[in-house]
Amino acid sequence: MNILAERIRASREKAGLSQADVAKSLRVSASAVNQWESGFSKNIKLEYFFALTNLLQQDPQWLATGTVFPQLHRMQAQMPPSDQAAVSLVGAEKALLHHFRLLPAKLRKRLLRFVKGLSDLSVSEGGNVRGAQ
Repeated sequence: MNILAERIRASREKAGLSQADVAKSLRVSASAVNQWESGFSKNIKLEYFFALTNLLQQDPQWLATGTVFPQLHRMQAQMPPSDQAAVSLVGAEKALLHHFRLLPAKLRKRLLRFVKGLSDLSVSEGGNVRGAQ
């Protein structure tokens, strides 16, 4: 992948997001995302670029240039496998995080309390939430 547009498209597809999903998350138009991916827009505002790297869970250096700092590779190689797994989210986690980010702050707080309550309930019942199979 030699150009920014290709890296953006590939990263979006890998994340399982549509152009509309990205546009909604970043609060930009769908045509802006389309222009980024088709190479028509050479200048992405930094605020959108960094929000995009965060949403797509990509290293900003890699997304911008196609290369990564050698130090990053060494750090990742030295991570225990359990930590490496924690760094990369699975599809369901990515979808949950995507939709969570779309919520207003007040609803995020409520949802976190709800999920924590479910987690506490699950732990207190030995992992079996009532009604779950």
